[in-house]
Amino acid sequence: MERARSLISVADLKRLLSELKERRPDIGIRYRLLGEMWMANFMTIIQLTKSGVLLRDDVNQKLFSLSDLSTIMQFELDSPFAGYQPFFHYEVQPLLDYKASLLQA
Repeated sequence: MERARSLISVADLKRLLSELKERRPDIGIRYRLLGEMWMANFMTIIQLTKSGVLLRDDVNQKLFSLSDLSTIMQFELDSPFAGYQPFFHYEVQPLLDYKASLLQA
């Protein structure tokens, strides 16, 4: 099943990361933050937090911590997963409701 849309909400991104960690921890993700270049390497998911993620870059043997998933502008996966295509640039649409829901939780 090919994913028809390239615009993903922050909530959908968080759900995707959770599913990847549980079902396919071997799949890597790389991202681009607002105003920055793409991360050089694909990384694996180590841990999800309330609003962020901890990733491991196996090539450089470094950890990357993102405290706020809404700062991700684009992401891509290195393998197909649940309708997401590999090496396709998905755009993340930040939602004001997402941040508000974090404050209420």
